[in-house]
Amino acid sequence: MEMKTIVKKQSITTTHPDGDAAVEGDGSESKEEVGSPIVVPQTDANPADTLKPGSAIRPIVSEDEVRKLAERLYGIIVLEMCELVSYDDRNFMIQADSYVKNPILKSINAGGYVMKIANSLDSQDESFFDGQNDIMLHLSKRDIKCPVPVQNIYGKFYSLEKLAGSEHVVRLLEYIPGKVFHGVPHPDRLFYQAGQFIARIDSALKSVDKAKILNRQSIWMLENFPKLKDFVYVIKDEHHKDIIEQVLDAFNRRIVPNLHEFQQGVIYGDFNEHNIIVNKKAADSKEYEITGIIDFGDVCYSRYVFELAIAMTYMMLESNDLDTGGLVMAGYSMIRIIPPHEKDVLRVAIAARFCQSLVLGLYTATVDSSNQYILSTQARGWNMLEALWKESDKDIQERWATVAEEYLTRSTK
Repeated sequence: MEMKTIVKKQSITTTHPDGDAAVEGDGSESKEEVGSPIVVPQTDANPADTLKPGSAIRPIVSEDEVRKLAERLYGIIVLEMCELVSYDDRNFMIQADSYVKNPILKSINAGGYVMKIANSLDSQDESFFDGQNDIMLHLSKRDIKCPVPVQNIYGKFYSLEKLAGSEHVVRLLEYIPGKVFHGVPHPDRLFYQAGQFIARIDSALKSVDKAKILNRQSIWMLENFPKLKDFVYVIKDEHHKDIIEQVLDAFNRRIVPNLHEFQQGVIYGDFNEHNIIVNKKAADSKEYEITGIIDFGDVCYSRYVFELAIAMTYMMLESNDLDTGGLVMAGYSMIRIIPPHEKDVLRVAIAARFCQSLVLGLYTATVDSSNQYILSTQARGWNMLEALWKESDKDIQERWATVAEEYLTRSTK
């Protein structure tokens, strides 16, 4: 979820304020899932809380070790490699040498792979990685394009490896073709389609087994937004801090006591502009359409209203326009009707996601000075949060309803 990008080796990079890196290189149009946001797993034997300030959980691994892991676990001789930056994981885009016979993989994915090395805390909960893999395979069977996990030498979709004294889950995912949403023109139609697409994902996930992710805990889950108070110390601007505290208060008063009223299900949890894959509608077309989704590090059992709020947050941030929320709602409501009590809290839930993005972005920059790219969208993010928070619930709901109605009326003529 916060700003991530490729850091080296002949790649054009696209960064994201909340999650993972987009990859484009050598003139191709492609991207892959590249890591998880800051999360701490929860297991039945030893339930862990969410991230605590100052935690050091990132894998320590060299490129040479990654090459050895690729060969030992997947039979891959690495031809090219570049690292993809993430919060507390390590992720490497790799191209396999297709001229070398692979003793483990039946075929080589021409588009390449992403090797994902999870942080030490996430790696304590192996069942969550089983859950992610199940969800990706589940969606791919339902014509929703997403990364497909690759079986290793043990016939498993991940292995637990000791690196620099810590154990880390290691996985390999196929790289999928496309551009990221962030890098293409955004007509109203594409934001409308975004709303439809996330609702379609949630609809498909209704039939997935939620057992492996039921106890999932993450600092990024909106249920855990009240825990952001532990990170507010990184905000030095008093006006910004005041807004954060106002949103925390509103969330605690209006959402927390009523959580039981909101419909629950398995949600994707991170529908942002750098996790959405688009492709041209036709080879000679200038128009793009949404074709896939990447990065399943935030899948969880949560509230559908939070899924919608997250999607609206990032689409409005991408367009720099609050009206975009109405386009997303219009598309979403074509698949799932939004109950009035969910609409009533959308402004607060969206503001909460803006706060998470901004505060945790600053926090990450304080503990990792090499991640200064995280700060590149701070100004726009604060401006959007301020604009949203100045609106009343009634006014913003009417504004979004008007935008949705005008779009639907226009597109049916």
